[in-house]
This record gives sequence, structure tokens and C-alpha cells, in this order.
Amino acid sequence: MQTILRKRVLRDLKENLFRYLALGILILVSMYLIVSMLGAAETIIQGGEYFEKQQNVEAGQFTVFVPLNKTQIGELKRKGVQLENTFYMDFSVKDDSTLRIFKDRTSIDKVYVEKGHKAHKSNELVLEKRYCETKKLHVGDTIQIADKSFTVTGIGCTPDYNSVLKSISDSTVDSKQFGVAFLTAEGYQSLLDSGKSAKTEEYVYAYRLSRGMTDKKLKEILNEYKVDASDINDTYFQEYWKHTGKKKDDLQDGIKKLNDGAVTLRNGLSKLSDHKDDLQKGASQVFDAYLQQASDALQEYGLQGTLTEDNYRTKLENMYQKSDNALFRLELSSVKEQLIGLQAYKDGVDEYTEGVSKASKGAGKLQKGTNKLKNKTDDIIDEYFSFDLSNLTQFLKASDNPRISAAAEDQVINKYAGLVAGVIIIILFAYVISVFVVHGIERESSVIGALYALGVKRNDLLRHYLTLPVCVTMLFSVLGTVIGYSPIGVQTQMADSYAYFSIKQMSPVYAPYILVYALVMPGVMAAIVNWFVIRGKLSRPVLSLMRKEAKEPSVRKVQIHWLGFVGTFRLRQMLRELRTGLTVVFGLFICMLITMLALDCYVMCENVNVESKRDTKFSYMYTYKYPDEKVPAHGTPGFAKSLKREMYGNNLDVTLLGITKDNPYFDAKVTKSANRVILSSAAAEKYQLGKGDKIILTDEEEERDYAFTVDGVTNYSAGLYVFMNIDSMRELFGQEDTYFNVVFSDRELSIPSGKLYSILSRQEIEKSSEIFVNMMMNMIYTLLIVSAVIFCVVMYLMMKVMIDRSAFGISLVKIFGYRMKEIRKLYLNGNFYVIAVGTAVCIPLAKVVMDAMYPLMVSNVASGCNIHFGWQIYVGLYVCVIALYFVINHFLVRHLQKIEPAEVLKNRE
Repeated sequence: MQTILRKRVLRDLKENLFRYLALGILILVSMYLIVSMLGAAETIIQGGEYFEKQQNVEAGQFTVFVPLNKTQIGELKRKGVQLENTFYMDFSVKDDSTLRIFKDRTSIDKVYVEKGHKAHKSNELVLEKRYCETKKLHVGDTIQIADKSFTVTGIGCTPDYNSVLKSISDSTVDSKQFGVAFLTAEGYQSLLDSGKSAKTEEYVYAYRLSRGMTDKKLKEILNEYKVDASDINDTYFQEYWKHTGKKKDDLQDGIKKLNDGAVTLRNGLSKLSDHKDDLQKGASQVFDAYLQQASDALQEYGLQGTLTEDNYRTKLENMYQKSDNALFRLELSSVKEQLIGLQAYKDGVDEYTEGVSKASKGAGKLQKGTNKLKNKTDDIIDEYFSFDLSNLTQFLKASDNPRISAAAEDQVINKYAGLVAGVIIIILFAYVISVFVVHGIERESSVIGALYALGVKRNDLLRHYLTLPVCVTMLFSVLGTVIGYSPIGVQTQMADSYAYFSIKQMSPVYAPYILVYALVMPGVMAAIVNWFVIRGKLSRPVLSLMRKEAKEPSVRKVQIHWLGFVGTFRLRQMLRELRTGLTVVFGLFICMLITMLALDCYVMCENVNVESKRDTKFSYMYTYKYPDEKVPAHGTPGFAKSLKREMYGNNLDVTLLGITKDNPYFDAKVTKSANRVILSSAAAEKYQLGKGDKIILTDEEEERDYAFTVDGVTNYSAGLYVFMNIDSMRELFGQEDTYFNVVFSDRELSIPSGKLYSILSRQEIEKSSEIFVNMMMNMIYTLLIVSAVIFCVVMYLMMKVMIDRSAFGISLVKIFGYRMKEIRKLYLNGNFYVIAVGTAVCIPLAKVVMDAMYPLMVSNVASGCNIHFGWQIYVGLYVCVIALYFVINHFLVRHLQKIEPAEVLKNRE
């Protein structure tokens, strides 16, 4: 019996070849879409991971003022830190582009040479591949750098410049203007000696960790390495140090001098105090000796007793009064004055020495106080002065480096899109297949009944009717997978990544889940769905099957007289074919979901493009490495700090920007408050926040969270920005009242490049916003084409099923003399209303569903998520669907013409 049934399978395939081919095309296109998108994403993601492992990608990098010494390097190695010297210089070449020059790497971030070989001589170099592509450079060409000629011996890439950004704060790659090159140590030294680099050599180290060492521990160790400001040769640093860190030195030096002076004063007074008794004794001896001499001399002139300190004034005065000798009286006056003077001297010495003693004690206390002041001041300065001459200037983990794994992160959206589209499509074609099978069983109901009567078991019939749809599904799934992994599949989807990122050519990755998804799931899904459907249909009584009795909906009860005969007939026909009609509408909804996915991608990128150009009012944005004391002429200051905010597992950079109230480049109405901010429209859309909401931003370096209340939203789509009053921000982060690190201007300013991290121009923002549109177009076109093909196939097949199911009625009305125009009006034109109403419902419904899913799909993209579009697109979609309906309807009319009146005779009992 199975042999006979297998022959029927081949006969059924032959009779319905076009139908199964159309179904196969649906499956093939669906699998092509899924495999090409997921295959490209996994190839870049897994291929990138393998490449990074192969080239020993860094765990992070750090920049220092002066190179680490041997002792420091040895200490880090002992603690499990592997280092690679990745010092570099920037040079301008003749076409005004910039080349960043490195020495070849030996252990970390190793150079992969895709064409040619590494540089072996001092006049050879390896160039980054995207720079070569834009400049049309090849192996063997020569290039001039600092008036020296270098031969290009190799073209390749490195894992730490996957996205070739000149500065990590740049928003887009421009390979026409910037590239990287790798030389021998001798070649690098020759360029260093030329002194013609655009700025001083940057001391950067790449690192990898082991033995329990972590990024946090490494950073703590590096922060302990101090450097003397005088050892740093950067002129712009020295200027910066004069008005920042030098103030700390001046303060510490002043307090040290004060303490040293107090010590000197204390020591001098202490020595003077030590001779206090000698001074007092000497002064007393001089006074007593003179008093004794005067007493002895006056004894001859009648002095009664001896002169003492207490009585010499009285006795001399008495002798003066009693004597008439003028000369003697004059001598007495002289003796008295001398004694008074000597007594005053003695008393003065006593007072002076007592004062010295007290001063000495006071000087001791003063010295103790100044010493305590010095110690406390040193502690405070060390704790609160952030520019304490740590040698570390920048510390960047690989996970926070936008140059590393950029291509893989970009493919995440394609991966999510492919997974979502795949699930939706598989559900759709499984349902479509079930409709086909049900139609086939109903058409062959009498045959099935006869086979039952002959003793064929239900399980045999079940396997028979499962065989063809499952085989067709499996066959075209395989074909779709093969085409998806062909050059027109995966490689086409990867073309945009190759044209933007600096990545090696990769062979397709055959991820197990993709193969299961594409090869196993469609067949399994078709088998499971159809098993339930077919089992239900084969459960009917044999006699019912042989008579082709079908459960018809009670459409005869529908009496809408005002519609007339034609209108009522159409309504009943639609109700009879309700299952098939719903399949068409469901297929339409699935196609609209895929279309909305493509449109949301396009609209988001286009909105970023248009709104970024509209909202960017400054011509230049200068980000300082070493801020000045004064804002340059024609510049507007700002204070920018990069913080983090997590969303759906992705930790994105958010720029907290302090601006003045009169800033002409932003419409944010900031108020003076430490916890009230204005969100950019991009940040508000990304995090779905509005006025009155709370936003928490994290400073990962300080391990601190900052909570702010949203005061409003301003139009700015060029990045995730949070605006704040600059004075409040200075106070919040402990900066001086005049501090700034960003300057905006409507013209180019003459700021030396050595003072800056980066210069962002309006033109660069416009270019970067256009790049996103160009990068996504391949995927967008693929989704739109596939959704249109799926819709056409589903609508054609389902409407053809409707016609086949109505073949008896159409044949009968032909016998009654109805013309083709009237038959089309009765059996086909009613479908127009199903499509018209279904489209009107499905388009907005699909938009709502996709808008709810889309933010998750782009959660790794640091931009706004404005996916709103105007009514014109809705109308355009509606018109396109209706136009496709009329095209398909034209082909269905030809099928109507093939139905012959003899069909009635074939179905008589």
C-alpha cells in the first residue's frame, strides 16, 4: 500500500507543480533571508572573536606622561600584567590625511598582514587596509612621510583598530583622512628623530592580565606611580601645569618655608634664652661694682653707711642738699645719674631675658603649629587635588574602547533582526502549508474514503499526506541555506562591514544554531503543524469522506438585502473562505512586520541623519586635553564628562554637558541646580524618559552614581547628551569657578592641536550621520524585497486555493451562462475588500508591534531611536499592497478561465 501511496505523491507533485514551486520559493526566500543575515552576523562576530584571540587582543590600554621605568615594568610583570609598548606619532602626508605610526607589535595586538609581508627594513611599512582601499595603494607602492620614502610591503589590520577612529571620542570613521602604519624599530626611530610629527609622541601601553590581576587593581597600581612635572617635555602640559598643578606645589612650598622659618626662629630664641642667667648676672655685677665704688669714694666725704640699690637715691640727695660746694654737688649728680642708668640697664636686661624666654616658648609652639599645618595640608592636597602628578593620564578597558570589536557590535542588530524575522516567517509558512494540506484532503476526500473502505490505516494516510509538504519544505530549506551561504548571501550582507571597518576577509561561519534554524526547524515545524491538522481531517467517518461532505459555515443565514444579490454572494463567499482569507491577512501582517523592521531601520538612520544636521548649530567642538585658563576669543565654554547608563544589558556612554545659560548652540534651558538636567532628544528617545522622570548616570572610575531629575527635553539628536548648568556642574565635580574642557564655536579657532583630545566639526557629524544610512541599506533592501516576495506568494497561493475550493460553483455558473467579468465579480473581487480592510488594519498594527520590539534590537547603538514617520509612508505602503493585489488578481483571472463546466460532472455523486 505504501508503494501505491508513494506513486500518488509523485503524481500529486506533478499535478500541483506550480503550487509547490511557489511554496518552495516562499521557503527558499525565507531561508535565504534568515541565513544570509544570521550567517553574516555570526561570521563577523565569531570571526572577529577568533581573529582577536589569534592576534592576542589587549584587555585594555593606558597612557602615561613618561614611559615606565624598568623597575615599574618588572613589578607589573610579577603581578601578572603583560605589557606591549604601543607608542605612536601622527604625521601629515601630502594629501592632508594623517597617518598614525607605530612600531610593529610582538605579543599584544599583533599586526595581521593580509597582503604582502611585514616590514623588515627601516624604509618599509605595513599600511592599514581601509586606508589603502580609499587611497588605491598596493603592495610595492611608496609613500612619503616626513620627507622620507617608505615602501608598502604589506597591507593588513590589527584588533585594536577594528574601527579606525583617530580619537576614541570621534563619532565616525573616515579612512580617507586617517589611517595607521607599522614600521620596524629603526624606521620608527628615524621618524621620531625627524621632529616633524603633528604632536609629541604618545606613550601608550597595551596590557593583558593573569594571576588574578584585574583592571581595577592595575589602575590602582598605576595611579601610585608619580612623576615630576619637570620630567614631562610636553610644552602644552607645562602651560597647563602652571595654572593647575603648580598651584599645589606653590602652596606646599609656601607652607614648607613658613615651617622652616618657625624652626629657625625657635632655635635662635632657644639659644638666646639659654644665656639668660649669664646676661642677668653680668648686668647685676656691673651695677653692684659701680655702686660699691661710689660708696667707697663718698665715705671720705661723710657718707653714712653703704650705698645700696634701695637707698642710693636718698643718701645721694641728702649729701647734695647739705653740701655748699658746687663742684662736689655736680659730682654727686653725675654719680646719681650713672647709678640710675646702670640700674635701668640691669632692669632692662632682666626684662629682655624674661621676654626672650617667653618668646622661645612661643616659638616652640609656633613651630609645632606650622609643622602640624604642613602635615594636614599635605594630606588634604593629596586627597582632594586630582592633578597630583600621577603618571597615568588615561586608562581604557577593551570593553570601553570603541575601536575594538566595533564590527561585531554593529552586527548585533542584524542578528536580532534575522532571529525575529525567522521566527515570524517560519510560523507563516507552516500555517500556509497547513492550508494547502487541508485543501488537498478536502479535494481528495472521496479517494481517502475509498482507501479507508479498502482497509488503509489512518497512520499510513497520515504519513502519506505529510510526506510531500515536509519534503518540499526540507528541500527548499536546504536550497535557501545554500544560497544564503553563497556569495550573494552572507558575503553580500557583509559588504557594508568590509567597506567601513578594518577587518580581515572571513570565511562564512556555519553556526550550529543557524543550521538547525534553517535545515531542521522548517521541516519539524511543518511536520508538527500538519500532523495535527491532517489527523483532525482524517478523523471523519468513511461515508462522510466518500460523499465529500464538508462542514460549511452557516452563511445562508446571512441576509443583507440592501447589498443585493452580488453583494450578498460576495459576503457569503468570504465567510465560506474565512480560514483562507485569514491566512492571507495573517501573511500580510507578517510581511508588514518585516517591512516595518526595514522601515524602522531606515527611518531611524534617516532621522538621525536629518535631525543631526538640523540640531548641530556649532561649526566646531574642541575637546581639551590640557584646558586653558581663559576661553579663546569667539569660543563658548562647556564642561563635558562621560558617564554610563545601562539599558537591556548594554552600558552606553552618556555625555553630561555643563553649559552656560546664554550658550547659542543648544536650546536647553538649564537652571542652576545640582540635580536638575535637560535631556537631548536622542537620550530621551533612547531611554524613554520625559519631564519629571529620574535618570541615574554612573561614573565607573569613581564607582559613584548620580541621580538627576529631568526638567525637559531639547532637540539634539547628534548624541546621548544630558545638559546641566555649568556652574552647578563645576560645583558638583569640585572644579574651579572658571573651569572648562570643551569649547564650541561658529568658526575655526587657532588652538594648538597638542592641547586637544579631538576636534569635531559640523561636517564630520553630517558625514557620520549619512554613514549609518549607507551601512544599513543592504539589509533594508533585503528585508523589503523578501517581504514583498513573501506577500505576493502567500496572496497568490491562498487566493488560488479559494478559487480551487470554489471550482464546482464557478463551473456551475459558467453552465448557467455567466460571463467571465461577472464570475470575476462574484468570486474574485470580493477578495479586494479582504485585502483593503486587512491592509488598513495590518499596517498600523505591525507598526505598533515592531516599535515595541525595535528598541531592544538597537539597544547597543549609542544614538536616538526616533522611528516615527509621516502619513505619506503609510499611504505609500497601502497603495503598494493594493497594486500588488491587482497584479496578482490579473494572473488569477487566467486561472479562472481554465475551470471548465465539466467540473460539475466530475463531482456528481
